[in-house]
Amino acid sequence: MNKKEQLLQLIPEQGILPLYFNKDTQTSIELLKALYSAGIRTVEYTNRGEAALTNFKEMKKVCDAELKGMYLG
Repeated sequence: MNKKEQLLQLIPEQGILPLYFNKDTQTSIELLKALYSAGIRTVEYTNRGEAALTNFKEMKKVCDAELKGMYLG
């Protein structure tokens, strides 16, 4: 199964696609970890503020290191 097929399967299984932004990097990461702990494996982080790209890069590092199977878009 390719990545697109995995995502299209995961979202309905989760029953939700979390969509968020927070200007604070640590808050963004902690929320991502909480979602992961709750069984969420795909999240959309929105580009709504100056810190969005920086936060996304830091969140991606956490996903790669700690949150196996988490898809961050």
